[in-house]
Amino acid sequence: MHLFTKRQNIDTKLIREINRTAIPLILSTVTGTVMGMIDQAFVGHISVYAYGGVGLVASCINSLIGVLGAFSIVFNIRGSHRRGEGDQESLNRLFGNFLLLSLMAGMALCLGFALFSRPVLELGFGLHGETLTEAENYLQIFSLTIPLNLMLFIYSSVFKIFRKTGIIFLVSLGANLLNILLDYGLIFGHLGLPEMGTRGAALGTVTALAVNLGFYAFLGKDYVRFSRKDLSLEKMKQIFRFSLPFLGQETMEDIFFVVGLNGIVARLGVTELAAYNLIAQFTNLILMPMFGYTAANTSLVSEWAGKGDRKQADKAGRYTFGLLCIWFAVFYVILVLGREGFARLISPDTEVIALAAACMPLALLIQLLNYYGNVWKSSLQSLGWQNWTLRTAFIVNLLVLGFMGAAAWIRGKILWIYLIQGLGYLGLSLAYTWKKAKE
Repeated sequence: MHLFTKRQNIDTKLIREINRTAIPLILSTVTGTVMGMIDQAFVGHISVYAYGGVGLVASCINSLIGVLGAFSIVFNIRGSHRRGEGDQESLNRLFGNFLLLSLMAGMALCLGFALFSRPVLELGFGLHGETLTEAENYLQIFSLTIPLNLMLFIYSSVFKIFRKTGIIFLVSLGANLLNILLDYGLIFGHLGLPEMGTRGAALGTVTALAVNLGFYAFLGKDYVRFSRKDLSLEKMKQIFRFSLPFLGQETMEDIFFVVGLNGIVARLGVTELAAYNLIAQFTNLILMPMFGYTAANTSLVSEWAGKGDRKQADKAGRYTFGLLCIWFAVFYVILVLGREGFARLISPDTEVIALAAACMPLALLIQLLNYYGNVWKSSLQSLGWQNWTLRTAFIVNLLVLGFMGAAAWIRGKILWIYLIQGLGYLGLSLAYTWKKAKE
């Protein structure tokens, strides 16, 4: 990579710019994760039925939001292009149309869940009894988080485009703290608030997100503005068509691949599934820097591409991966050295802990290839190769699932699952590198 070979060649300004964008995003993710765990602990004290029902609803809705969050990735790319071109008027128009499209898509899904919550939960997930009741009570209110989150993602992209991600961290931190206070009061009837159980948990989350959106809208007006004449149904259709490859990639990687992988691991046995789920908690931790830095890379590459400077755009990708390597080394050493102790905090089962501890060094090491692939995927998408990345990822992931399925069929060990997954990451990394060099 010849990234940091000579000190005089290090672009310290670019490093500061990448870190200034990425680190607040990482901190926001960390605090959001911790607050989410506290929130789930509150729900767990209602009843086991509430915990199961709420967990299922939150997981499914958040997966759906994650897929539709592709709209914000597209806005980040196209908005950064406009900023690079110095075209604020086009950026304003893009913002208005993306925001309205996100609102419309979110409200359509919200209305659908509100009207058909019981059939979805009863027929789609097989819930019944008290678990069904608790899940339905939660879903009818929690579905409002779909439009709220989608609009928040668009505003977050505004702050990424203008390198003001500190706003995201501070406002999100305040909203998360408010969420905890509201949930504590509304779930248990404390702080002078009514006791509402699972409905209170959903209402607290929705209220906190609405407050978050209000602050974003107030602070965002310094960077983007739009009027009614900027909004166009034809423009929104164009945006939707352009977003389809991104929506497809998010659906494939975050839903289909994850569901397929879980199904394959489940065939290996109960202990293997438990160990896999335990390792997944640590994988999520080591991936936190990746999401922040790839978002920063998307903004920078898109802006430099808008300025017509491909050399600087390529440099942004190289530096992003170099900085991620430092984060990876720190996380990897801490998690691997303390893996048995950390595992005991999550599971008391000695067999599960032993298996997880044996697999964790490889399971975490392959994430470095995942880092590399995602950095260059974000660069290629920012340069207009989203259709190519979708096709490539689809082929590689299909092959990976096929080999994993074969390993499960012959009763292979879980270590084979991580080895095959690592080869998949390697294949994607090589493909993205080849495409980048070719272009």
